Amino acid sequence: MRRLKLSVALTIIAGGFAVSAVAGVGPRGNHTELVTAVFDGHLTAVPYEQTCAGDDGQYRQAIETYTGGVGGDPRLNGLGLLTLTTYVNTTTGNGTAIGSLVVTDVPTQQVRWSAAVQGVVTGLDLKGLMTGIVRDRSNQAGGRLIANFQGNHTGTAFYVGIGFPASTANPAVIQGGFCSAGPPATRPK
Repeated sequence: MRRLKLSVALTIIAGGFAVSAVAGVGPRGNHTELVTAVFDGHLTAVPYEQTCAGDDGQYRQAIETYTGGVGGDPRLNGLGLLTLTTYVNTTTGNGTAIGSLVVTDVPTQQVRWSAAVQGVVTGLDLKGLMTGIVRDRSNQAGGRLIANFQGNHTGTAFYVGIGFPASTANPAVIQGGFCSAGPPATRPK
């Protein structure tokens, strides 16, 4: 009886590893693909805003949210919500922005992908890096999103090119899978 319990437990554990391996790699296996997309958002809220004086000029710190469509690679299409915390020297126009971009599928309202966003503000431009996860449930072609981006803010509109102006100049990739011997901390879940 004891051997039977041990045998059943080992079978369940081995089955769990097999399912995890297939879920991590998916039917497509390991893949790295260049992608591009555009977020065309409009300011929907500024829940926090404060100004202050610094050694080199006036500063504005704010939390801003933008909503709009995302189009490009089909895995990245959907309705986007960009939330940014900005800290900008209003005298020079230079500063930083950090936040997140969450994109949902319009018909199902499920999250398609989400990414942390961070970048440098120079005047009306924001250039930086997105890191996140793409959930392509239909054909399991999702994975990690690592994307350079370039944005332009014009009053209440925010245009962000992901992997632009050209995929070779500002690359963005979706990468899926992992080598089975990889360290657990670096494997996507």
